[in-house]
Amino acid sequence: MSKLTAMYKGNFQQQFQQLQKKVSLFLCLLFLCTAAQQAVAQSYFHLKAQSAVDSVAYNYFLNIEADGNAVIRIAYSKNGRDYLAEIVMKDSVISGSSRFLIPQTAPRFIQTDIDADLWLPYIRFESRADSIGNYYEPATLTLIQNGKQPQQVPFIINSQKTYEDLVNNKQLVLEFYKMNEPFYLLLSRFSTRGLNTDELRRKFYLIIIANTNDPTIGKSSQKDAAGISEIFNTLTNQAGIQMVPIIVSGDAFNIGNTQRVIDTIKPSANDIVFFYYTGHGFRYANDISKYPRISFRTNNLQLRAENNLAVEDVYKLLLAKRAKVTIVISDCCNEKPGASVPFGMDLLRPRSTGTEGLKLNFDNFRKLFLPNQTTSIVIGSASANQLAVGNPNLGGFFTNFFKAELFKSLYSNTGESSWLRISLNATENTRKQSLSALCNSTPNENGRCVQRAEIRVLPPL
Repeated sequence: MSKLTAMYKGNFQQQFQQLQKKVSLFLCLLFLCTAAQQAVAQSYFHLKAQSAVDSVAYNYFLNIEADGNAVIRIAYSKNGRDYLAEIVMKDSVISGSSRFLIPQTAPRFIQTDIDADLWLPYIRFESRADSIGNYYEPATLTLIQNGKQPQQVPFIINSQKTYEDLVNNKQLVLEFYKMNEPFYLLLSRFSTRGLNTDELRRKFYLIIIANTNDPTIGKSSQKDAAGISEIFNTLTNQAGIQMVPIIVSGDAFNIGNTQRVIDTIKPSANDIVFFYYTGHGFRYANDISKYPRISFRTNNLQLRAENNLAVEDVYKLLLAKRAKVTIVISDCCNEKPGASVPFGMDLLRPRSTGTEGLKLNFDNFRKLFLPNQTTSIVIGSASANQLAVGNPNLGGFFTNFFKAELFKSLYSNTGESSWLRISLNATENTRKQSLSALCNSTPNENGRCVQRAEIRVLPPL
């Protein structure tokens, strides 16, 4: 069982009081446990294949980002010359169980002149499943060149690499990247210091409210809750600060338990409060706030008016606690009550290799979570009168892309160090992915869903 997750049964108020007495800094409510969530991380593949037409051996290094973007570098020798090229790849769905990564840009040659005869790689991925869930892995390679018959060739090498593998075999990476390039530099420790004694005293209050029992979105909410839990559990462990996890889900999911959590936490002026909700949301026609209401109804007998909390009200209540950083995020619909929940396409996600060996970028961690100025953020994953799109195997699109952007910031040297930029990037990726879902009775583009997050960051760092 995860460090974040404990099972408690019985009366909520008794649980809460007992937990406060026994472990004042570890508050965990009833949580519907799932298998360990896949870490939000980059995926690396070393691939090799030989053209059956001209016998050229192509050596590939494929880097798939957590947001589904991919870049491939191709090293090969021909006519006594060594070539190195880079191609941005895009995900293309072929069938329910297969996906292709296909070239999105023309090859950019890093070494030697442009090669007009380069065979371009089209990589087919097959869906697989393990105890964690569904993932995709490279299955076949088709080489394509203008004016010539495509050739499907077998992989000579088809190996997924962990970050630790690359750190221990930098010579492999040097076949594709130069020593002064950001990716190679990522394999060295960040030249930043860890937290000082004062910074280590900060506490991270993680509040997750998740409607995991719902028959329509419960599976997606489970993915969201487990993913948010994991990324912050890993982060706080690596940073060395104490996390106070509070998870309200499963049978404990209701408005009363959520209000008690908000009322009870007492962060200091230097602490971090992160409130996250995944489930159903709505808005009334006369609502002034741009943000949705959290729906706590779990059956038709419950009155909607008595079982909702406005996200902006939750934000104001937590802001009154006067923590150094206050973040409130809701991944839910922001449409009229009873609107249908849309589902879109999954992303191309390889099997996760976790965060083993990854180095935390302490500079970006400080800018985001230990700022000099008091910082507050409220985000609704969908703007007024929009639906929140997700996928049962992936979770909410906004949650997925927000985690991906946060991961890039904290575990790379190319990510953003601004909450506003992280949120805007996640919003744009969500907008693109939401178009994969059908939305005929709500604002749409040619019958496809339109979803853009509502964001407020103060100060606008």
